[in-house]
Amino acid sequence: MTIQGNWKSPLPGGITLQVFAGDKLIFSSSGKWLMPIFELEDFMESYNGPRTDLKAHDTAIGKAAAVMMVRLGITHIHANIASGLAEAYITTQNGSRTENLIELMYDVLVPKLLCATEDQLAPMSDSDAMYRILRQRAKLVRGAEISVEHLSCQYSALRDFSFTLPAGGNLLIIGENGAGKTTLLRYLTGNLAPGQGHVSIGGKNPQNVPPRTVCYVPQQQDSMLFPLSVEEVVGLGVPRRERHSKDVIHHAMERTGCTALCGRSFSSLSGGEKQKVSIARCLAQNAQVLLLDEPTSALDNSARMMVVQILRSLSVKEIPTIIIVTHDMELVRILGWKSLRIGGAE
Repeated sequence: MTIQGNWKSPLPGGITLQVFAGDKLIFSSSGKWLMPIFELEDFMESYNGPRTDLKAHDTAIGKAAAVMMVRLGITHIHANIASGLAEAYITTQNGSRTENLIELMYDVLVPKLLCATEDQLAPMSDSDAMYRILRQRAKLVRGAEISVEHLSCQYSALRDFSFTLPAGGNLLIIGENGAGKTTLLRYLTGNLAPGQGHVSIGGKNPQNVPPRTVCYVPQQQDSMLFPLSVEEVVGLGVPRRERHSKDVIHHAMERTGCTALCGRSFSSLSGGEKQKVSIARCLAQNAQVLLLDEPTSALDNSARMMVVQILRSLSVKEIPTIIIVTHDMELVRILGWKSLRIGGAE
């Protein structure tokens, strides 16, 4: 139920955030740090009211809160305390707009808020990357942490290979054919036990993680010639006992833009279409970790960009942990994710 109010008025005792649609109060929270804005994000998922005149009054607006509020479409912001970093970010956002400029008002302006998040975001400009970091810090991501320590395989270029990837992190593993990229993925899926070194997913041996935690999308999928429909492939990871499985499958296909492929045989699809369907399968099984083996192999530029757009979307919405192994340097350039090389010079 909404009530009339004034977004510029002092916040009631114990309240840290209020949001108005015009003059109607639609949301309030007494949470700390950025949790009220994440609560607001959840609220806005089901909010059906007007969104053209959203106003927020917050106790403190740093760059992190500014990033979140801009994403949520709030165009009028009143802060008891605002940081110069937040003001600079909003000024930059307004510079790329011709309408719906964002208004920032404050009682006190400080150079920056005294918190680690403000320091981490200070040099950054990519709103998607900042948003992903905020959800990682709030532990609001689907992904699981991955740790690889001193991994070696005598039949490949894997030699004392180590890295850690936080929950919801993204990583590109680069290497030529035969370098050991696919072998690394087999260690991560638990299909192969390392002879030297240690691998863990969410603190557990990959062979001991719950089913469907990890989803592997292989490089070659032409071997799947048995007569499965697209919907059947997407539903492979969904437990039979899962209620509303058709809704789960449909939503996963919507997220990857492949609903138009319904009813088609998987074996009849193009390479790019198969990748879309395979990633939808990962979403349907609610996988925490996505492992993609040469996802753009033999794809033309249009299909490559289609896969890139899906991966970027996943990395700022569901936010699973994603590892891609590839020798496609154009993919590396376009995604711009952190990368490690197996074998040879960087």
